[in-house]
Amino acid sequence: MSALEELLAAIKRKDASAVTRALDADGELATARAASGQTPAIVAIYWRAPEMLALLRARRAVLDVFEAAAAGDADRVRTLLDANGSLRDAHAPDGWTPLHLAGHFRQSAVIDLLLARGADVNAVSHNADANAPLHAAVAGGADVALLRRLIKAGARVNHRQSGGYTALHEAAAVGNADVVRMLLEAGAQPDARNGQGHTPAELARDGGHVALADDLDTAARRRAS
Repeated sequence: MSALEELLAAIKRKDASAVTRALDADGELATARAASGQTPAIVAIYWRAPEMLALLRARRAVLDVFEAAAAGDADRVRTLLDANGSLRDAHAPDGWTPLHLAGHFRQSAVIDLLLARGADVNAVSHNADANAPLHAAVAGGADVALLRRLIKAGARVNHRQSGGYTALHEAAAVGNADVVRMLLEAGAQPDARNGQGHTPAELARDGGHVALADDLDTAARRRAS
């Protein structure tokens, strides 16, 4: 295992002592990039390890636009966009745009900044998910207020990601009734079928969310009538 791989493993298990030792041995690891394109900072963010991110930043790990968006560092994002406005719609090595990342990690201030700078609210990720920021936000557990920001900015509620899933499928599958209601009010199709032929109601029922499934079935019948 390389020194970088050891550092990434230590970050994932939130081992501050091991992270400190690795950085003491080679400070340049703080800004190194793995073959996947991921940096120690983005791994710390993905693994929800703010203490590890703080250690990296203390070693002068300067965040790029993707890391800053995911971490909620609106000042850093603003500085980077001021220098290069096209970064608002850039894709990270793992395929996400800054808006995908800000949405998934529920960074409202960064979302507002990116939208104000003209970020594409319907940008499709360059990876196997092929999803939009709205999907990423729903998958990250965003609340209704944040999702409404994206929809007000023009997010297409019936966009289908890989596998034919809409944002409504995602919200229904995890039983998020508040988000389901909001998406329906915004025009989400309750009778949409994913690539396997499943409706949001069927996914809700499979997840044990029976009352929500019944509500979705009712909404689908109303739409069909």
